[in-house]
Amino acid sequence: MKSLWVVPGKRVTVGVLIGSLLFATGVAAEEDWGFDLSAYGWLPIIETESDSGDKSEITRSDIVDNLDMAAMWAARARKGKWSLSSDFIYFDLSNDDDSPSGPLLELDKVGLKAWVVTPTIGYTVHHTDKQSVDLYAGARYIWLEADLTFKSIAPLLPGSRKATDSASKWDAIVGVRGTYRLSDKWYIPYNVNAGTGQSDYTWQANGAVAYEFSKLDAVFGWRYLTWDFGDDSSIKDLTVNGPFVGAIFHW
Repeated sequence: MKSLWVVPGKRVTVGVLIGSLLFATGVAAEEDWGFDLSAYGWLPIIETESDSGDKSEITRSDIVDNLDMAAMWAARARKGKWSLSSDFIYFDLSNDDDSPSGPLLELDKVGLKAWVVTPTIGYTVHHTDKQSVDLYAGARYIWLEADLTFKSIAPLLPGSRKATDSASKWDAIVGVRGTYRLSDKWYIPYNVNAGTGQSDYTWQANGAVAYEFSKLDAVFGWRYLTWDFGDDSSIKDLTVNGPFVGAIFHW
């Protein structure tokens, strides 16, 4: 597994943005609140392209073999036609590596950690028994940290050294999401958004097939998420693309 190098950026507290959305949202007082909580597993391919044009790929088997920790979930609060939601992704990968890194050093271990958080505020613009459509706006935040451990080779004495780099990006996004019912139990959820900010652009698309039980829905689908960080970044492009499976709990 090759390492991903990170891009320059500025860290912002996610809680401040979510709190601002909660404070700013006007909702109908007579409506009851509804809540959804989603937990899911995503098994993507992670592809990168550096500013020099070098491309690397972390395959699904790399992720299965080298995943130290992963947490993926989403939450949404609904009242009337308004909704507040956020998607959270965290993963921690590490892998032994023996790639040369100069005449006297050899790459020994690669570690990669990442957060992706997407808070949004939405409004239902169309709702029937067959389908529902929301428009929304918000932000996407990405934080990356790369840890590289090198070991010295002859004629140097045995030893090791470590290099760590981290950075983050914020981008404003707008999007559309909705559901289309196939029957009383089966439906198709979808979600598309795009935006820009500290990245040149970022966009996401996902679609799924879901089955509705009494208090939860089982979901299987495909998710595509990409960034173009720009020519001034060590990584120019980052794409995460693959299938997911999960459950949505309602109350």
